[in-house]
Amino acid sequence: MGYWALVGTIENWELALQKGVWGVSEKAKPLWQRVQPGDKVVFYAVKTGILGYGTVQQKFISNDPLWPREKQEGRALWPYRLTIKIEEKFEKPKPRPKNMFVAFAINKLTEQAFNEAIH
Repeated sequence: MGYWALVGTIENWELALQKGVWGVSEKAKPLWQRVQPGDKVVFYAVKTGILGYGTVQQKFISNDPLWPREKQEGRALWPYRLTIKIEEKFEKPKPRPKNMFVAFAINKLTEQAFNEAIH
């Protein structure tokens, strides 16, 4: 089982958590390819904090615009997608642990960093 941080804006996370879907761009495809069903993910919103966590159910590619910016541009900007079973959505965002890397749209985490992020 792998552990990952999924990173995006609070606006994109609001829709993603409603739909149970997250997507990343072509640039993040190599990391997306490493994510597997059953892996655990934390939801991190830039400048906001950790919004919750879940389990990856499946991976798929879709060119259907889903997020507001995609609809505005009329194309999928984040076509590499994950269906996620949301385990918990925090009432109030939690601060990011110091050992949690969030430089990319998908970031590999250690089990320890994952556990620190959700507790």
